[in-house]
Amino acid sequence: MAQTDSLLTVSAIGKPKGNVPLELFKAIRERGGEVEDCRIAQIGDRLTANLLVSGNWSTLGRLETALPGIAEKLELQVRFERCDPRPVNPEYRPYAAEVVAPQDSNLLVNILEFFQHQDVIVVEISTQKYQSTYTGAEMASVQMVLHVPVNQHPQALRESFMDLCDDLNADGMLDPIKT
Repeated sequence: MAQTDSLLTVSAIGKPKGNVPLELFKAIRERGGEVEDCRIAQIGDRLTANLLVSGNWSTLGRLETALPGIAEKLELQVRFERCDPRPVNPEYRPYAAEVVAPQDSNLLVNILEFFQHQDVIVVEISTQKYQSTYTGAEMASVQMVLHVPVNQHPQALRESFMDLCDDLNADGMLDPIKT
């Protein structure tokens, strides 16, 4: 991304017909934009896409004008908005957390409350319910990207997290992201 580029966040949802990701990327490229970041996943019977597109002011204007027509052609609901780059914050370290536990409707709330009380920022969450192929038990898998304050003692946080996992009858992992 050039320093003079602007950013546009695009969120789309619709039935996964044809090759929606390819069509979205081609439409962005044809107007001179570049995808800086994206998350595309099938949630239920819908395809969801969240994209961060960069380009100069004119490029993003052309894309904003074209998006309603692209959405209609691909049978998507689309929302878009200009945005700023993700703030840089050297006061935090990136961590990954993973929890596998018996399915419980309070699981995610308990995990998020734990991190809130630790002054840890949750920046990304991915969850999935599934039935164990070995036992038939209803299970849940949670993956998170976290921002942990640099003044937070890593071992103390990890021990508290493992205590939480024990209380939830869960297996957990909390490790720094090495980038």
